[in-house]
Amino acid sequence: MKIKVERAAVDLFAANGFDGVSIADIAAAAGVSQGALYRHYPSKEELAWALFSTAYLRTGRELDRIRTAEAGFEAAVTAMTAHFCALYDEDPALFRFMLITQHGFLPRIPSGSRTPVDAVADLVSDAVAKNRLKPIDPALGAAVIMGAILQSATFHIYGRLGGSLGARAPALARAAIAAVAALTQ
Repeated sequence: MKIKVERAAVDLFAANGFDGVSIADIAAAAGVSQGALYRHYPSKEELAWALFSTAYLRTGRELDRIRTAEAGFEAAVTAMTAHFCALYDEDPALFRFMLITQHGFLPRIPSGSRTPVDAVADLVSDAVAKNRLKPIDPALGAAVIMGAILQSATFHIYGRLGGSLGARAPALARAAIAAVAALTQ
């Protein structure tokens, strides 16, 4: 039942926004009673928070694994970009939900948690420390890398880009790498 509720909530939040969805809507879409839903989640806000925090922190862990497994900055950026694009292609509703709710939920992420931003910033920092990049602010490098990916996903969501985002991953990675390199000039 919990999986059906979570899937229904993600799909509804992605389609209608957080404020455009009620507990009754989620329960109906999941085929459960509101009481059953409340047994697992005390409120719509807590359901959305659970969905966001689980997916966001999982993505941070996945990117950390990529960062430590790949040999070199360019290989890691390429693998991280492919990972983000695959996540989008596999579940565009979850990706959209993450994008539209992040501003409300990011302040709730516990201090010390490993986030996607941390993983990408650490990749930049590692590359600088190993002299693979000239010194730059790791946060700025992360912003440029993630911006190339997330803005492309946003364009896809709003119909400005078609097709698979995964098919664009190699070009997005090259663009992100070139943009970071331009920051060091």
